[in-house]
Amino acid sequence: MSISISQFFNRYKIFYIIAWMIVSFLIMFTSYDYNTPIFPQWIGFLVLTGLAIPVCNYAAYTLTPHYLYKRRIWRFILYLFLAAVINALLTTVIALYIYHLISGHPFFRSAFYIFALLVETLLIDIVLIIISCIVKIISDRFFMEQKMLEIEKEKVSTELNFLRSQVNPHFLFNIMNTIYFQIDKENTDARLTVEKFSEMLRYQLYECTDDRVQIDKELHYIENYVAIQTLRMEKDTDIQLLIDEQIKPFMIAPLLILPIIENSFKHISNYKDPTANKVFLAIKEDGNHTFVVEAINTYDQTSGQKYLIESGGLGMKNLKRRLELIYPGKHELLVDKNEDIYKTTLKLQYDN
Repeated sequence: MSISISQFFNRYKIFYIIAWMIVSFLIMFTSYDYNTPIFPQWIGFLVLTGLAIPVCNYAAYTLTPHYLYKRRIWRFILYLFLAAVINALLTTVIALYIYHLISGHPFFRSAFYIFALLVETLLIDIVLIIISCIVKIISDRFFMEQKMLEIEKEKVSTELNFLRSQVNPHFLFNIMNTIYFQIDKENTDARLTVEKFSEMLRYQLYECTDDRVQIDKELHYIENYVAIQTLRMEKDTDIQLLIDEQIKPFMIAPLLILPIIENSFKHISNYKDPTANKVFLAIKEDGNHTFVVEAINTYDQTSGQKYLIESGGLGMKNLKRRLELIYPGKHELLVDKNEDIYKTTLKLQYDN
């Protein structure tokens, strides 16, 4: 399969290699010897720079996020300096050995020469490490700004869609109350449905205006939704909702759980025996600030499998998108099919 030039460069890190070659060429002029041809000197500094790449990557991708970003400044400086010293010692030994093999001169020369070479190597390593860390910081800052811009656009789009579809809430609740009192008191299921729906509507209109809501409010919304679905489903359908009472209070993005629960009811099997149609929902905490939502439902392979696979649900697609934007690197969404069972699991790491 043919690839474009840009894909080739990205795949084999050509730009990365060229950048380091340019850096080695520039460093060469810090101690350039006009009596020696330029190419052998550049090869020497190319080797010197190449040996510094691992420690530069370690400083940029490990020390910077784990210490500098967490404001552990002194540990960051200490570990950075130790890494530079260790790499300078190894580089000096390797350089002396290579020079010994090529020239035949003694491996250990004068102490002053070795010390001068070590200091020069250490300074070069420190400069390269600092440059690598600065590039990493700038790159992360650019990435974060792009991510924040994307989240802001998503938020604005959501708010616009909400405003377009919003009906005057007072009018809507008045209509709901009217319908509620018009239903015969003996029709408890219909009155309960209207009551639960009214609570859900109130939550969506008044509680979901912030980026985060209390988890107990979100769970109460889910309870109302499951209650309505239970009333809607055929009698004797096996529906279970288990919510762990040990879930600690925390803030969560609103309406994040609903698409998973909704998907289970949307794609539940439709067997003639109602007891064979099952939905099992479990919401719990799994330690280390990990919130887990499990949704398991039966589905009919003969009639519903193709539809289930193809549809995926717009709600589930939006959920994946929201998770990527709001909880990057802090979530896991798993979908598993096993014979006539469809299971969706969301694991979410939250902050207090």
